[in-house]
Amino acid sequence: MSQLLIDNPWLLLSVPIAVVIVASVAICIIPEHLRQSRQAEIDASLKHDMLNRGMSAADIKTVLEASTDGEATRMALHQPVRVGLGKFQVEVGSGHHPATAAAEASTAHG
Repeated sequence: MSQLLIDNPWLLLSVPIAVVIVASVAICIIPEHLRQSRQAEIDASLKHDMLNRGMSAADIKTVLEASTDGEATRMALHQPVRVGLGKFQVEVGSGHHPATAAAEASTAHG
């Protein structure tokens, strides 16, 4: 083993770097996979429970749409997001507000 390190001194630096990279990727990917798996189990259990209660497909769809995260709702409504610290705020996303859309729709229809 020592002969290998003597012949290839670059292994002393590259092996720990490779280990850190692999560990970092694992630390980032594994928890997200576990979270998604658990969320899928919860969703399946919820759907199964709703079916056992005799809920219709429309009722199930309504419940599942109501339980979506805020980002998906914001994207559906095309609302911008304010990002920043303190007084320094930047608005990111579409500048198309629902109130403006409603006003435009009412003027377009009549």
